Amino acid sequence: MSHNQSRGDRTESGQCRKTGRSSSFNQERHFSVCFKCGGGGGGGSSSATPANITSLQVMHKAEKKYERGKVSDEEEIKQRQLKAILNKLTPQNFEKLFEQVKQVNIDNVVTLSGVISQIFDKALMEPTFCEMYANFCFHLAAVLPDLSVNTERITFKRLLLNKCQEEFERGEKEEEEANKADEEGEAKQTEWEREEKRLRARRRKLGNIRLIGELYKKRMLTERIMHECIKQLLGPSQNPNEEDVEALCELMGTIGVMIDHPKAKKYMDAYFDIMAQLSNNMKLSSRVRFMLKDSIDLRKNKWQPMLRGNRY
Repeated sequence: MSHNQSRGDRTESGQCRKTGRSSSFNQERHFSVCFKCGGGGGGGSSSATPANITSLQVMHKAEKKYERGKVSDEEEIKQRQLKAILNKLTPQNFEKLFEQVKQVNIDNVVTLSGVISQIFDKALMEPTFCEMYANFCFHLAAVLPDLSVNTERITFKRLLLNKCQEEFERGEKEEEEANKADEEGEAKQTEWEREEKRLRARRRKLGNIRLIGELYKKRMLTERIMHECIKQLLGPSQNPNEEDVEALCELMGTIGVMIDHPKAKKYMDAYFDIMAQLSNNMKLSSRVRFMLKDSIDLRKNKWQPMLRGNRY
């Protein structure tokens, strides 16, 4: 790994001493650096270009200084406009509503951060539309000007990558809180409350992973970031995390066809060797073991889905 890392909490193999996991994502600084430095092209240049976009982006000095936590009446109106548009967004009316978004004056960091948060909330609640929301981000990144706040350059892509990081870390935190609730017992949490918390964390995590995969397919995240995601989700094979393994299968199903190329073969072979071992690990539920086997079969079939009933 090319990034400099703090060595105090790591073993020589790069694992976090506290969790036993790869440090790539557990170390906040590395995660942040990896996402921000990797927000460009990925494993090759992209041929995809939004239609009818010819003007070059220019630096735009934000008229209002960004102050976290302070939202003006004008800003609330903008966010309500954006929310109303996103609530109506479908693949069929995509172009029409995207034009409406362009009419909203997204000229400062507050508005920009707000629209990104709203896109994430929609994508995570409607994971079947993650491809559409990733496409929406792709088009927005192409038309919105860069902002300048106190000489600092702020771009849509930079804030988007920050949001990816924030959601990934939030997912891990919510998992920990759900597990902690189990340990606290029924005196503080009912069984229904604990299960609801686990399901909510699981839904958001799977939605975030799918959106990250779709953003990679649009070349908004790099291949290196995808490999770091995979390594993190694989975790320690001797003590696998079911939610992470399920998210891994989701990610492979989303990006496998793009990331599994000759130059990455040794990495992909290594990942799938571990996944094959996990598919026989009786600590995992039969549902997750079947998901792993389906991912392995999908790769063997050159990422072409096989026609058969859903086994889980």
